[in-house]
Amino acid sequence: MARKQPQAKSSIPGLSVVERVILYVRDTARSAEWYSGILGLPIRHQEKGWVELETKGVSVCLHSGRKSGRAPELNAISFRVEDFDATYRALLLQEVGELTEPFSPGAGLRCASFSDPDGNILGIEGR
Repeated sequence: MARKQPQAKSSIPGLSVVERVILYVRDTARSAEWYSGILGLPIRHQEKGWVELETKGVSVCLHSGRKSGRAPELNAISFRVEDFDATYRALLLQEVGELTEPFSPGAGLRCASFSDPDGNILGIEGR
């Protein structure tokens, strides 16, 4: 019988759960419309310069602090999806920017990435 491995814990107390991811965008209203209309993420809260989007995991927040195009250091947000093929087809139909061909980094996991209007890299992953 295999022993259950203990979960790794942060060495800093209180830093074990991600609460929100903040993306700096040029226009929060335009980006909120894209995330809501194209990706289907409901808007939980919106005010000038700040939008919180609802997911089953962490909050994705849009902040109006970006002054130019693509961020020099790229970060990525990856969404876990139940039906990879259906989600990928939906992204194709929405013609999201820079959608990659599906790839598998290993162990049956399938991934694809794309970009939002500000060049932030987003991804999907599933089996």
